[in-house]
Amino acid sequence: MNPVPLPLGRAKWASVKAQSLLGWSAFAAFAFGIVAPASGSVAERVVAVVGEHAILLSDMRQRARPFLMQIQVRYPAGAQQAAAESELFKHLLQRMVDERVEQQAADKAHLSVTSDEIDNGLRNVANQQGLTVERLVEEATKTGLTSQEYRDEVRRQILEGKLLQLRVRGRVRVTDDDVKGTYGKLQHEERARLGYRLSWIVLRVRPDSSLAARADREILGERIAATARAAVDNRGQRVDFASLAASFSDDSPTRSRGGDLGQHRPGELDAIIEDEAQKLEVGGVSAPFKFKNDVVIIKVVSRDDSQLPPFDDVRDEITQRTYGEQMDKARKQWIEELRHGTYVDVRF
Repeated sequence: MNPVPLPLGRAKWASVKAQSLLGWSAFAAFAFGIVAPASGSVAERVVAVVGEHAILLSDMRQRARPFLMQIQVRYPAGAQQAAAESELFKHLLQRMVDERVEQQAADKAHLSVTSDEIDNGLRNVANQQGLTVERLVEEATKTGLTSQEYRDEVRRQILEGKLLQLRVRGRVRVTDDDVKGTYGKLQHEERARLGYRLSWIVLRVRPDSSLAARADREILGERIAATARAAVDNRGQRVDFASLAASFSDDSPTRSRGGDLGQHRPGELDAIIEDEAQKLEVGGVSAPFKFKNDVVIIKVVSRDDSQLPPFDDVRDEITQRTYGEQMDKARKQWIEELRHGTYVDVRF
């Protein structure tokens, strides 16, 4: 398995949850040993024990250097920077614990990584980036890594790849339904960003209505929705959503427009309406649902042009994405299993 591209992407760890931590004071970081004392020195201590191996604060700070540089550029000095550093150290330490657990598993399986494999890994990453190996290493050193530290990072990634191949890959089975499910999630995510036009039919239900009266309105809503989907009435006559809205909707501002709610951007309408709209294709009609105290049916009249290619055009890419997601999930489960069989004491 080839190592992933330059470890620059791991700087994302520093900002994953920083926005939720902006209220922290700088004291929080000092209390956890992140900020050095006034003398400029950092007292050495053990931040985690994995089996018989200790992870030292200095080890963690050494690994954190590239990410700390990113944080200092991205956040102003003070509470925001301290909060981002604190979150970075928490995630980085968990990663280092995982790596140590994996190393123990590799030792038991007699797996190792040779210098030639590291060299090949560097060449593969360089080719992926369109760089020479020398330029690749040079770019890595700009992030605060030494060339040896970058080789160590590549070695860890290659070793993990071998372990995944040996212990995890057999757990992953990607079905066609899995791939379609991934594509459906991408569609849902994209629809959450696209503008759309809706029409609706509102059946008013008075707050003091009896259960029987509400049930009658819900039954009427089911009949209207079924008719709208079939586009014919019970006499076989063609009927469209606009005419149904004009005949049945109790929302006077839109009834005369065939229920037209106009064009909207995400976030402009109530969440329950947007959630129902995202489930529908253009031209789709929802099942009746409760909105406030009323019974509502919606139709997606149009949606801004999608940039997501048709499923058949991207099946291979979606399959790879699905496989990657399942591998990541299986890896996390495997790591948890390893942890349960190993003494792990996190002291940070």
